[in-house]
Amino acid sequence: MNLEVHAQLSSNYRKHTAANPIQRALIGRFHRKIVAEIAALSPRSFLDAGCGEGFVAQRVLREIPGLELTGCDVSEAALAVAASANPDARFVPGSVVALPFADKSFDVVGCFEVMEHLPGDLPRQALAEMARVARRAVVLSVPHEPFFCLANAARGKNLDVRPRGSDPDHKQFWSREAFGRLVGEQFEVRKLEGSLPWTICVAAVPKH
Repeated sequence: MNLEVHAQLSSNYRKHTAANPIQRALIGRFHRKIVAEIAALSPRSFLDAGCGEGFVAQRVLREIPGLELTGCDVSEAALAVAASANPDARFVPGSVVALPFADKSFDVVGCFEVMEHLPGDLPRQALAEMARVARRAVVLSVPHEPFFCLANAARGKNLDVRPRGSDPDHKQFWSREAFGRLVGEQFEVRKLEGSLPWTICVAAVPKH
């Protein structure tokens, strides 16, 4: 797939380049919040798992100069966009459910707007992989349901999708509390907060 076709098809790319001022304001606030949480952990190395086109990576690198940032994604087209926008970072192909890195490779692992796309029990597998490669902590985000669906429906988006207003690619629909319980199966949840309409979770790797 060439980059032009990818830009047309990728919902993540369209979301981050949307002209709608309300959508841009919500995404901007969301990015500021997750970047602040990452910066507060003072990592020297960071993995953006499921990095897409590198929009979050770009903001993290701007906030934390000199950070050793690695991104991975299953889409080679997305990785090409990310690498072009972030020449000081490393981007490699890889799935969040089978991360191509050694144990304890990164101080902090981030995974943003990815796990809701994983069917069945794959979110637990992804969390296990992040627990394996993270030395200290993870910063995660998913849509906060049912508010995510309601926010879309209120602006007339995805009215033909069930649940009404949901993204047609979403397989999981967690409330904030339900997502916190899921993360808590493998991590020590330190923060469970949000940036409407998203849930943001900061969790520590358990010490054994």
